[in-house]
Amino acid sequence: MHAFSGSLEQACRYIDLGFKLGFGGTLTYAGATRIRNIAKKLPVESLVLETDAPDMPVFQHKGERNSPHYLHYILAALAQLRNESTDVIATQTSNNARTVLNLEK
Repeated sequence: MHAFSGSLEQACRYIDLGFKLGFGGTLTYAGATRIRNIAKKLPVESLVLETDAPDMPVFQHKGERNSPHYLHYILAALAQLRNESTDVIATQTSNNARTVLNLEK
């Protein structure tokens, strides 16, 4: 689910159907409490990170054209929200993306 912005209930339904949920620049905004809380509660096995370049910039580049180079900001925000290391989050979300895209690991 690209740029997921639904409710926790919707997220759980999509996960039950086998979907992965994409989270992007919104996670870097402290005021985005609803979506940040949802990303914190979901199993990391169901998450992928995305930049949605050139739209939806990260907080650190608000008002600018977004770039895939900013993915590390999203990774850092999710790791902080979940109180997990960036290495753990990066490994799992990368594996999730490979699964979605049917790429070899």
